[in-house]
Amino acid sequence: MNCHKKLNSIGAALLLAAATLPAMASTPLAGRDQLFHAVAATDPNATYLYDADYNITWLRSTTGANVMTFDLANSWASLNWGGLTGWHLPTAGSVYDPGLYPSTVKGIGSEAAHLYYDVLGDQPGLDHAGNPQTIVRNAGPFGGADGVPAMIWLSGTHATNSDYAYAFSFFAGINAEGPKSGLIGAMAVRNGDVLAVPEPETYAMLLGGLGLVGLVARKRR
Repeated sequence: MNCHKKLNSIGAALLLAAATLPAMASTPLAGRDQLFHAVAATDPNATYLYDADYNITWLRSTTGANVMTFDLANSWASLNWGGLTGWHLPTAGSVYDPGLYPSTVKGIGSEAAHLYYDVLGDQPGLDHAGNPQTIVRNAGPFGGADGVPAMIWLSGTHATNSDYAYAFSFFAGINAEGPKSGLIGAMAVRNGDVLAVPEPETYAMLLGGLGLVGLVARKRR
């Protein structure tokens, strides 16, 4: 009886390991360390933060303590981080309407607005109609030395003025715009997940363990 219980426990553990190896996609943000292994988003070693909703990875480091112009922000965001390329400033989304407060429907397609409202759960002092509401300020796993900048540059070209660029306010939860020479913060994002793909031997070991558990259990019956 005890042996049977142990086999069941081992089988359950192997199944859990197999289910959690690829990614922790069900969490709002999943941490990845410098070797691209899965860790908690709040872990000090979490260098990268994966957003499964948008299938993007945020760089945990920000320029919250150091502001820069739009051109410098683009250069900073597009650096090679941990051997990875493809980093860029967050997108502004497909809809921009400065007359709406907060940003249009949380910013349709906006990576920054999604992080602000849906992932961090932040709320500005006024709702969409301009009515007062409870302010929520939560930096989440970005609450380190750099912190979340009060405002960050967004990628893309301004619709009407080549000297201007779009930005997102983490203080008011709105899309904004300003001259490219202005000094604000920046955050970097990358498409996809950086989680290290398990070696084929790892899956073979798990499948072999599950098969062994099933074989022993069948013989006992």
